[in-house]
Order: sequence, then structure tokens, then C-alpha cells
Amino acid sequence: MKKAMSHGSCQMLGTFFATFGHSTRMKIFCALQGTPKTVTEVAVDAGISITNASQHLRIMRDRGAVTAEKRAQCVYYHIADPRFVTAAMLIHDALYEQLVREAALASDRPQHRRLSSILQPV
Repeated sequence: MKKAMSHGSCQMLGTFFATFGHSTRMKIFCALQGTPKTVTEVAVDAGISITNASQHLRIMRDRGAVTAEKRAQCVYYHIADPRFVTAAMLIHDALYEQLVREAALASDRPQHRRLSSILQPV
């Protein structure tokens, strides 16, 4: 049996999840799953402005979700720990499986249609 998380651990996780509670930061997270990218590359991949990408990358860096590495004249951003991607995939898979179970119960519920537009199999 696993030990329950402490109050401090729960607060830390809450802050971390709040970082990705913003849809733009989630787009940035997804854009960074491959190789390190510059602000411009992140902006293009996430479909946002360079200014917006820069602002959100700063927040993500301040909260420990991404790191920045200067190479010559460019700064490259990457996900701070590959386990963050693993955790995101676990959450995605759990949500997708939940969606499949719910679909089997009631395929015409409005919530099902909303979730199915958000979650896609990988």
C-alpha cells in the first residue's frame, strides 16, 4: 500500500498542475515533447505569437516545468524532466480509457461529445 502524500507534496503538485491548467501552456508543453526549441519555433508549433510564447515559457521556467539553454545567439527550451512527459501520457491514457468506458454506457451524452473532441488516442 502506497503512503499518502503530505500536505506540502499536494501543494507542490497543485502548483505544478496549475502551470498546465492554462491551455496555451499545455500547447507549449506538447510542442516541446520532441527536441529543444527556440521561442519562435515554440510559437509556430503552438500556433501562438512569439510574445505570448515568451511570456508563458518564462512562467513555465519559473515553476520548473521547462529549462532554458543558451546556444550561441539562441535560447532553446526543453521539458525539464522526461518524467513529466511520461506522467502526462499516463494521465492522457487514463482520461482516454475513462472516455471509452463512458461512451460504452451512454454514447449520446453531451459531456461525451465534449470530451471526445478534447481527447484523441495516441
